[in-house]
Amino acid sequence: MGSPYIMYDGARVSRESALGKELELWERKPDWRSENHVFPRMLYRAMHRPDNVRSVGEVLDSRCVEPGQPVYAGAAEQWTRRCQLTVENEAQQSKAFETGWRESPREALEYLEARDNAKGNETAERHYKDARMSEPAQREAAAADKAAGLKQVPSVPEQPVRRRGRRPGSKNKPKTETAA
Repeated sequence: MGSPYIMYDGARVSRESALGKELELWERKPDWRSENHVFPRMLYRAMHRPDNVRSVGEVLDSRCVEPGQPVYAGAAEQWTRRCQLTVENEAQQSKAFETGWRESPREALEYLEARDNAKGNETAERHYKDARMSEPAQREAAAADKAAGLKQVPSVPEQPVRRRGRRPGSKNKPKTETAA
């Protein structure tokens, strides 16, 4: 084992004492390798702060509250906790990857930036196509953009089509000719 003592809180504790035996349980074994112990693992997800800046973790409480709201202690810690997840096995990890979690803060920021860029490209393509639509369709697209405010709208939600004519099940059925 080496030394008959364990260093604990700046003091040498005998391995034979009750405290020493408890500390021995918490000591890492000499053959321990991180490659063999990959779980639990911390994952990260980048999000947009209230000021629309991408972030994975914050230290200033003032950056983590909505504009006009009072700043409260612990807002940055709360924000950072929402951006972190601990997974215990490979199944949880793969499920988390599907929902946007990544292995490092840098990967999480790159993933969010790529999603934002893809959404921006879809919106630009939609605006390009909108210019070649009919007037009523352009008005509908403009109304959808206005309703979204500053957010990008990659596709305009479809409105139900109103058709003229008789309603299904109405009593005025067309006459059918019968061959005599």
